[in-house]
Amino acid sequence: MAKQGNWLLKALEPDVRSRFTPRLRQVQLVRGELLLSPGETVSKVFFPEGALIGLISATAAGDTVQTAMVGWDGALGVFEACGTRQSAFMAEVQVEGAAWAMAATDYRLMYAASETLRTAVHKYVEILLTEARQFVACNALHSVEARLSRSVLEALDRSRDGRILPATQEVLAQMLGVQRTTVTAAIAQLQAVGAVRSTRGVLEVVDEAALEAAACCCRETLREARAEIYAADDEACDD
Repeated sequence: MAKQGNWLLKALEPDVRSRFTPRLRQVQLVRGELLLSPGETVSKVFFPEGALIGLISATAAGDTVQTAMVGWDGALGVFEACGTRQSAFMAEVQVEGAAWAMAATDYRLMYAASETLRTAVHKYVEILLTEARQFVACNALHSVEARLSRSVLEALDRSRDGRILPATQEVLAQMLGVQRTTVTAAIAQLQAVGAVRSTRGVLEVVDEAALEAAACCCRETLREARAEIYAADDEACDD
């Protein structure tokens, strides 16, 4: 899939797109910007084009871990806006970039009006569930270096730049649910084989093939699963 525009918005029928485009507002999301907090009412839905948003869950003790990423292939708030209308997580911008914002009230109208959007959202839900299940196995079975390699590649897949990930080691540690020192050691291993270059707040992919080789097998498993879901019959839910 091409990383141009937002996949969910591109799924809209022409007449629905023309009707609701005036209700979309283009915004520039800034790294570190907090879009949602736990318990907050979901008043807007964000459709990233180049930005990357991390969904972060917290324990009662205050520990946090990233549980999902939202990029050009999805949106923030598409489920909650039609459900509880409250956020159960924190949403923070990890990679700055463009996005489209829409009031949740307008999104609900657009969702009701567009059969193709509803189908695309159903596929997006299936992808997120597939990723969540795979990540449970990945976290239990694979090394931090392999998980970091996969996570960096996944993040770049969902953002505007295929080689530069502007993320601090604190963000990467939160992404993996490990200590910063553990991430530092994993990055050093990847630098030693020439896969990445780390500077202050930025991770650059130097050799993508080497990084792919270092990534765990979940990388390919998820790539195949997403391709299968995207290719599924759009009318499967109507049978």
